[in-house]
Amino acid sequence: MVTVLLSAGWAHRGQKSFECHEGTVRDVIREFVETYPVYRRRLLDDTGEPLTYYNVYLDGDLVEKADRSRVTARSDSTVAIVPPLAGG
Repeated sequence: MVTVLLSAGWAHRGQKSFECHEGTVRDVIREFVETYPVYRRRLLDDTGEPLTYYNVYLDGDLVEKADRSRVTARSDSTVAIVPPLAGG
């Protein structure tokens, strides 16, 4: 399973760690939202595609927005979703 980590600022009811099946980063995000729909407005647009204003890291490496549908998160990987931070 792929571990999905969310920033504490976005954590609903304090849960920051989740599990999803392996797949492209795009597919992991979409499965995550399907399982936890409370995050839909933050992570997906009206057509169900991942929004691009937040950063995504796969095992600590930034996944460029254009690569999210090509880069695969394999079992035992960690996908971290990091919202934009204000205030420096």
